[in-house]
Amino acid sequence: MLIDIIILSIIYLIIYIPKYKNYKRSDFILKTLMYIYICIVLFVTILPIDWTLDLKSKYHSSIEYSYGNIKPFNDLLLGRTGSVKEIILNIIMTIPFGFLYSFLKQHITLIKIIKSIFLFSLSIELIQLLMTIFLLNHRSFDVTDLITNTIGGILGYYI
Repeated sequence: MLIDIIILSIIYLIIYIPKYKNYKRSDFILKTLMYIYICIVLFVTILPIDWTLDLKSKYHSSIEYSYGNIKPFNDLLLGRTGSVKEIILNIIMTIPFGFLYSFLKQHITLIKIIKSIFLFSLSIELIQLLMTIFLLNHRSFDVTDLITNTIGGILGYYI
């Protein structure tokens, strides 16, 4: 995890600091907050990447392993433990996106926020799916996450 923090910090220092140096202080702070927010989301949803190809990993079942869920709120409907908590956490996780993005983009509409948060969430879910398929990781695609993340972004926009 330390290596991930170092890499993301170097990317910020090399690419974004020079790019933002001519911005107003408030814009610089907003853009920096958005970068930090996205890094935190990456840490929660994708990083650290497990590069080991251990087929007997603790994350895999020897009986069945699914790459994802395409049925909305399936865990909730099946009464699985932690499903309500996961829904709430996914909504909370993307509230800052809607909030910060609405300040970064002037005259942004609700439709643009919905598109942006949906594409952001879809990107994360697709990366998780690819990681599961190719890296034998414990992440998986879940359509419920797309829905709840989008709801969170909308709430952030209205806040």
